Amino acid sequence: MAKPPLERVRLQLIYRGAGPVFWSGGPSEFGVQDKAGALRLGEPAPDGGLMFDLALEVKPEGPGAPVFVGPFAQGPANERFLYLSWRNLTGGYAQRLKLPLGSIAWRDIQAARAADRPLIGELADWAPKATSTGANIGGTRPIVWRPPSA
Repeated sequence: MAKPPLERVRLQLIYRGAGPVFWSGGPSEFGVQDKAGALRLGEPAPDGGLMFDLALEVKPEGPGAPVFVGPFAQGPANERFLYLSWRNLTGGYAQRLKLPLGSIAWRDIQAARAADRPLIGELADWAPKATSTGANIGGTRPIVWRPPSA
């Protein structure tokens, strides 16, 4: 039996923040990281910050939470997230933030499809932290994905 086709879901991430404490990269070394390590660069958002437009696929609707797949969907199926990453000029990562996709419900996906607009997530991270040894503190940042306003 053939698998049902995957469905496309558009996301728009808006980042407002200071970036990592220690970072030797520039604008071309900051973005949403795909599984191959490439970065999707952002564009200036109309009201400040950077905006990242992405497309993920989601397995057909079932009884559980949406399961996202595609080059930007990181982590195990029940805990998918995006990586927002800053790469140093040497190629290593100065910092990576995990942005969970778990707050997205089927009703949000349906509302975005009906409006033919992306789900929107905003992250404000103005107080970056580093350890006493000079390592940036990354980790998971809470983010709420919401359907577009009508």
